[in-house]
Amino acid sequence: MTRMMRVALVLLLMAAFSGCATTSLSKARVADDLHDYDQAVALYTKALRLHPDDHKARAGLEQARVKASMAHLVEGRRRFSQGHYEESLIEFQLATELNPANLEAERELQAVRAALRAQLASGGSPDTPLQSLLAKMRESAPVRFEIPDVKLPAQIATGGEMTRRLLYMTLARLGNLSVTFDPQFQDAPAQAGLMTNMTLKQGLDAVASSTATFYRVTGPSSILVVPDTPETRRAYTEEVARVLVVQNADLKETMDALRVVLDARSLSPITGTNMIMMRDTPERVAAAGRFVSAFDKARPEVVINVEVLEVSRARIKEIGAEASSAGANADVTPDGTREPLSLAALKTLSAADFVTTNIPALYYRLLKTDDRTRTLANPHLRIVDGVTASANFGEDVPVPKATIVPISQGGINIQPQTTFEYRTIGVNIGITPRTHANDEVTLGLNIELSSLAGTGFDGLPKFGKRSVVTAIRLKDGQTNVLAGLIREDDRWTKELVFGVGSIPVIGSLFAQSKREATQTDVIIMLTPHIVRLLDMSEADLRPFTVPREGTGAGGDAVPLPPPGGRGGGGGR
Repeated sequence: MTRMMRVALVLLLMAAFSGCATTSLSKARVADDLHDYDQAVALYTKALRLHPDDHKARAGLEQARVKASMAHLVEGRRRFSQGHYEESLIEFQLATELNPANLEAERELQAVRAALRAQLASGGSPDTPLQSLLAKMRESAPVRFEIPDVKLPAQIATGGEMTRRLLYMTLARLGNLSVTFDPQFQDAPAQAGLMTNMTLKQGLDAVASSTATFYRVTGPSSILVVPDTPETRRAYTEEVARVLVVQNADLKETMDALRVVLDARSLSPITGTNMIMMRDTPERVAAAGRFVSAFDKARPEVVINVEVLEVSRARIKEIGAEASSAGANADVTPDGTREPLSLAALKTLSAADFVTTNIPALYYRLLKTDDRTRTLANPHLRIVDGVTASANFGEDVPVPKATIVPISQGGINIQPQTTFEYRTIGVNIGITPRTHANDEVTLGLNIELSSLAGTGFDGLPKFGKRSVVTAIRLKDGQTNVLAGLIREDDRWTKELVFGVGSIPVIGSLFAQSKREATQTDVIIMLTPHIVRLLDMSEADLRPFTVPREGTGAGGDAVPLPPPGGRGGGGGR
């Protein structure tokens, strides 16, 4: 008899399961006929999950997804033409999500993202006169005498009797310069290979490097040649001072970078105006200006649309948008706010133990239009890249705290004193954005949902808390839905008999108390929009020569002749 009862129970469960799938399939067909394609997709998905081998449900789902994609494409174009960029963005995103092969929806999605970025960034103003002046003077060189910009002849013949003095005199004659030699200068044989079409400055730098000398420009058309020794370097070192204005970067980080990369020694910060005073050689000072210009950039900025909804779990189960049915389009992670899982606890895991992220936006649309859905908050946060922004929606609840203090100074702690600390309950969101070069944004999330959970010992309030810490990576304008912050509320209602319930004592005998347990889920929608990109140019990324002691005039490196080439008749 027991065996027959088990068989009957299994048959009854199979019939109920089949009936549920048939009901979902029938409802899906009705929604399809009424052109409610979003509802049809949700119901077909639910029917297919209950009965994976149902070919009719699979075929209906594919057709409904294509129809829903086209419907959202048309609606997105209509809203885009009216200038409602954010609404059209959601429509185009739904169209591409429902039918990834819809290339028209993908093109429209890229267009609306560009339009939305331009709209958000349109409030920028042109550079002020001070900004233009700083940009102009940042890479400027100190005012001093320069070598004339003269091209050397194509052929410069040097024989075996060529010396250091003759090399300098030859170049000076070709460039119309006067040359003075330091008293410690000693002439010696020298050979130099000079490339064709070199400038006068490049030729002097090449000669100085090959003859262990250096030169200083002492006038409009005169130079002084000095032997290259540590003593003469210190004696003839030229130093200039300049102000480096740091507009965006951290002052201490900038000074550390100048010391490490450029070996700058004489630096002094001016924190009041965010400036750096620098004293060094003209070449190093000019390199420091270019160096600061390359990395002193304004950080990117992101506007994040946050929408917090409280939805009914019954509606979620109705459309089949649970964590256990999210499918390949959802990421499910364990809730890290609970105690560590043991082997015994694995047997009792439920959907309440998980937080679902990146569920399809179609389910969000269906939940948003439900009458039982309540919007808790809808802020737009503009955040600088790498900076954490927090948004708190709720109220502060006083919590008593007793401390034992002495009655008089120096006495024994015997007198209790009660103070109150306020604890914030509600929805607390912390977001840290990080932009990438491919127009994607990584969001570091710290989300906490807290509420009053009744009273505990001695009437003190108890708190319930659900939290999740995660990181997601989204495209510019892509919407992500995070769900799974489930809350259960118990409510007791008392039903009285009309005419009798108001009578003391007797009314309570005919009253009936009923307990109602309701479950709600908090859904958080996040949509990042990049409104400011990192302003990098090719000049910022191009490497440049860092001046150091021991080179000719501290300028750029002289290009070497090609291997095996004949550069101007050098060294015969």
